[in-house]
Amino acid sequence: MSRLRRADYTQHLKGKIIERSHWNNEQDENYFCLSFVFTDHTFVSFRFRQSLDEEVELSDFIDGDLSNDRILTPLPIPIKPKEGQ
Repeated sequence: MSRLRRADYTQHLKGKIIERSHWNNEQDENYFCLSFVFTDHTFVSFRFRQSLDEEVELSDFIDGDLSNDRILTPLPIPIKPKEGQ
């Protein structure tokens, strides 16, 4: 699995004509899959591993309107050693 933040697959796919595309989110509980079948009887699939990113935003709610959006930065929680350690 590639660890690249950005990747280019043009070299391998340039000039191919898509015959059919599939989006599958039931293949595996840990992956989503986007697949393309080409007219030259080749197939490519992109598997996306589920991940969870967090972004917390705080807004003012005045008279039914949200305003003054700002991102909250989390603070680490200190871990206390268990008694006897």
